[in-house]
Amino acid sequence: MSLRAFLLPKPRSFIARVAGLAVLLPIIGWIGGGRVWLLDLFNHFQLQYAGVLALCVIALLIMKARRLAALAAVFLAVPVVRIAPVFFNPTKPIFSTTMRFASFNVLTSNNRYEDAVKWIRETDPDLIFLPEVDEVWADALSPLKASHPHSIDYPVEGNFGFAFCSKFPILSQEIIPCGELELPLLKAKLKGPAGDFILFGAHPVPPSTSFWASERDVFLARMAEEVKKETLPVVVLGDLNATRWCHGIKPLFEAGLIDSTRGHGIGPTWMRGNPVVAVPIDHVLFRGPSSAPMQAHSSRHEVGPDLGSDHRPVVAEVSW
Repeated sequence: MSLRAFLLPKPRSFIARVAGLAVLLPIIGWIGGGRVWLLDLFNHFQLQYAGVLALCVIALLIMKARRLAALAAVFLAVPVVRIAPVFFNPTKPIFSTTMRFASFNVLTSNNRYEDAVKWIRETDPDLIFLPEVDEVWADALSPLKASHPHSIDYPVEGNFGFAFCSKFPILSQEIIPCGELELPLLKAKLKGPAGDFILFGAHPVPPSTSFWASERDVFLARMAEEVKKETLPVVVLGDLNATRWCHGIKPLFEAGLIDSTRGHGIGPTWMRGNPVVAVPIDHVLFRGPSSAPMQAHSSRHEVGPDLGSDHRPVVAEVSW
């Protein structure tokens, strides 16, 4: 093969190479992400891999390159296998009491305070966790105390403060410092209509460097340890800076938590306007009591509108 042919391949060859890359990256992330933090980043983009491979299959079929199209279709199975579980929910809605949970990373520099308050009022969650709240945001959110009289404010400079608003009484609360950065993990016990339960509000650092990736993983692992200690039902809300496919989030699933997207599909929550990098990193996770962790159900999960942040809010209805 000449250098020119390599650098300027024919359309069929170019599309085949794109398909090869789109399957190679998720495989690298799958195999190596648990060992090398940089490789774990490849795990976040399963939706993009599936989209690129689907386009490659269509393009190759149009070009009547059936063998290459068939190969690209086989490649497509790699991300599809990882995405597919969110479209199937093995649990059944057999519970009479449902609670509505929401999480919204407001973005500290965002000034659309009224839009956020209006959306929360219209959506009317029973509980909402709001990362990146500073003093200005805490003051702007104060009108919510009329509808959500039980609240925890932890405003700090920078991006790791938070606010938590609840319609249900807060029986106890604790701020757990995690990792070397000692970022706050909220742990609260609440009295809900179906009995007491435990809520965690979380916002670890993004995995943008080796140290920060390690700090995120330590944060999530510590939260998983706390989840395992609890006998009551558990809910986790927040911007976890991790998709359901990355290695850092595995301890939470191993602790018995269920992703509220199961049975409802999945949509990006961060950088949603840019399909190249948009990923679902804002979560509502839950489980039933430790004696029957799978005896819980999510009857609704949806991604909210653009409210000025680089994140979109998420809403889920959960029962146990």
